[in-house]
Amino acid sequence: MLPFNFNQLYYFWIIAKAGSITAATRQLLLNQSTLSQQLQQLERSVGRRLLLRSRRGVAPNAEGRVVFEYCERIFGQAEELAGRLRGGDAAAARYLRLGFCRSISREKVLAVAGAVKARDPGMIVRMASGTPEGLEDKLRRRLFDLALCDVDLSRALGPDFRARLVASIPHFFVCTPALKSRGRSFPRMLEEVPLMVRAEDNALHKDAMDFLRRNGVFPCIQAQVEDPDLILTMALRGEGVGFLDPFTIQRYLDSGRLVKLHERSLGIRENLWLLCSRHPHSSAPVQSALDALMSGFRLDWRAPRD
Repeated sequence: MLPFNFNQLYYFWIIAKAGSITAATRQLLLNQSTLSQQLQQLERSVGRRLLLRSRRGVAPNAEGRVVFEYCERIFGQAEELAGRLRGGDAAAARYLRLGFCRSISREKVLAVAGAVKARDPGMIVRMASGTPEGLEDKLRRRLFDLALCDVDLSRALGPDFRARLVASIPHFFVCTPALKSRGRSFPRMLEEVPLMVRAEDNALHKDAMDFLRRNGVFPCIQAQVEDPDLILTMALRGEGVGFLDPFTIQRYLDSGRLVKLHERSLGIRENLWLLCSRHPHSSAPVQSALDALMSGFRLDWRAPRD
């Protein structure tokens, strides 16, 4: 017999998503004492605390996050089943769970989701970001159907998973025209003008710093962040030079809001992989979408953006 009941798991799932027991009571139409009691019974049955309590509400601890991830899968599939039963097989919702590295810009993530939707307009793409280690773990536990990553995880995942290189995108130093006109020639201007680059453990950061060191440049770094969209925003505001790719900045180059500091590629590229299991474990429509992506999809950074 299982050491917990699914009602209590469901209550925990709603509480964790709502962020407080008070908010969950409004969703579940239960009073606070009943909900607290059910949560305590669940924690006693599994022999450990699952939520961290504070004045601001509740949040899953390390054990709670594991339970929450399983609840996401269990009750997400239950919602899909409910939709199937309400609408019949022909109207059943289809869900593809896409994980992506938080260091990948939104334009690229949306391009993958858009490719799925273009092939199957009825497919719902559920997206969640994470670290490469987190993506690897969730792929192994079948919590993601597909992952988009800037690190090739295929060796760590082993032969049960497949990987496909879908993009190799060059990066450029860019800034506003006004900022470019104030500085010295590239790359010396980076000793005077603030620079925004990826975090230190990102391969793009290391390659950019190697290029500058080879040219005897010691840059004035303002931001080292994993979020390329933050770098883009800062560059557009004229706060410094950003190190970004055409996929992300093309519309701003076309409109004249940003300019490249060098026309030729420096040979620094962001490689992106799609990864999924070799063994079917999703519904037939989802598996069909995965097979199509893994056989023919490429992120075309040269194509014009809307």
